[in-house]
Parts: sequence; C-alpha cells; structure tokens
Amino acid sequence: MNLLHVSVPFTLALLGWALFVPAVLLSVRAVQRHGFLPEGAQQNAWLAGLVCVAFLWTLQVKTGDGIAFGMLGTALYVLLFGRERAVLGLTAALALHTFLADGSWLNLGLNGVLFGVVPALVASALQRALERWLPKNVFVFIIGNGMFVTLAATAVTSLALLGLSMSVAAAPSAALHLSEYVGISLMMAWGEAVVSGMIFSSLVIFRPVVVLTYREDKYLPRR
Repeated sequence: MNLLHVSVPFTLALLGWALFVPAVLLSVRAVQRHGFLPEGAQQNAWLAGLVCVAFLWTLQVKTGDGIAFGMLGTALYVLLFGRERAVLGLTAALALHTFLADGSWLNLGLNGVLFGVVPALVASALQRALERWLPKNVFVFIIGNGMFVTLAATAVTSLALLGLSMSVAAAPSAALHLSEYVGISLMMAWGEAVVSGMIFSSLVIFRPVVVLTYREDKYLPRR
C-alpha cells in the first residue's frame, strides 16, 4: 500500500476523510436497519475475511520508483457480504493493517476510500447491472460476478491507486514507465479475478450461506 507510509498533503488527506467518514456512517446505518450477520457462519467468515485481506495487503512487490503492486481481495469481499458490510469489514481490515504496519493514521481516510469505498461501489453497481440485464441462473451468477465483476472492480481500484500513488509517492522517473505500470496493474487484476472466481464459485456451491448476495430462490429455483 503505497499511501501507508508516505507524506500525503494535508488537504488531500482531509478530502479523503471527508469522503470516507460519511460512507462508513451510511454503511453503519444501513446495517442497523437490515441486520448485520444473523448466522454464526457468516460472522466467522466476515471476521476471517477481513483478517485475510489485511494480511494480503502486506504481500507486495515494490519497484525502484516507489510503486508497489499486490493483490487487493476487496472485490471478492464485497461480492460475499454486500456493499455496506464490506465497507465496514474493509475499514476494520485497513485499521488492522495500519496498526500492524505502523502506518500513517492521517492517511487512513484516503486509503479507506481507495480500498473500501471505491471497490464496494463499483462491485455492487456491476452486480446490480448483471442481476437486471442477464438471465437469473446460478451459472451466470458465478461467472458474471466471480470473474467479470471482480476483474472490473479490481482494475478500477488498482488504476485509481496507481494514479494517486504516482502523483504523491513515486519518483519523477516513474512517469516514464506509466504504460508498463498500467499493464502490470491490469495483469494482476486478471490474476486476482481468476483466483477470486474459483473461491467464489466454491463458496456458492458448497457454502452458499456465507455468500450474502446469493439468493437460491432467485438463481436456483425449484421446479
């Protein structure tokens, strides 16, 4: 996470908090209205997922220009638990990661927008679009969400992170390699989509109770 230890301009950090705090409060309100996680398996999966995501963010490859690349895991988390619960879970994961990595708490708002709000909005919007326009069967649900939505949401998040990281944290020479960095980000998004798609399909088939966005009566109705 390139913005965890860098010196971000105060106005930019303040803007991040201004966007991040309302998103978290709206998520808390929505969860209180609809209920959080009624079953123990869902609670365990939510907690285990945020710990895994926080650990995943520590696995990165850093270039000489200060740009780091790694898997995000955020889109899959959104697909499993929905937008509001994912925003809260990713916020907890980010706080845990910042604490363990001794990162900058001033940058938490900006990181929260990039690693929580952006993937949650993109993934949930694409998921609703697929639900509206494509046939409602379990195959379309698994492939469309596990592959397409994960790829698109991860690519958007990665490119947003790349652009902001290059503007505030990278060396001036990093601009010379912009096309290469964009290519790396997209290739890693594709790899993450493949892995997430396998995990997502396995959970839908063998443990559908932890996939809160899946409804058996809609996607696998009884004849």
